[in-house]
Amino acid sequence: MRMVSVSKDNDIAVGLRLAGIQSFFIKEDNEIKEKIKELAKDENVGIINVTEEVYEIAIKELKEIEENQELPLIVKIPNSN
Repeated sequence: MRMVSVSKDNDIAVGLRLAGIQSFFIKEDNEIKEKIKELAKDENVGIINVTEEVYEIAIKELKEIEENQELPLIVKIPNSN
C-alpha cells in the first residue's frame, strides 16, 4: 500500500515528495475532485493525505470514501499558512 497527497500548495507537495510521498499539486477544484475519485479506486493506495483547503473543496467526495470504503484512509493535514 502506498501513501499519496493532494494539495493546492506547492510547498506542501514538494515537502512531501522529499519525504518520499507521491504528491499531486493541483490548482483547479474540479481536477482535485477527479484526482481524489481516481485515487480512491486505486487498490494500491492506502492513505490519501489532503490539506485542509483540499478537504473543504472535495468534502462530498471524501465523506463518501470515508463512509463507503475501508481503504484508503483520509488524513487531513494543515495548510502551510
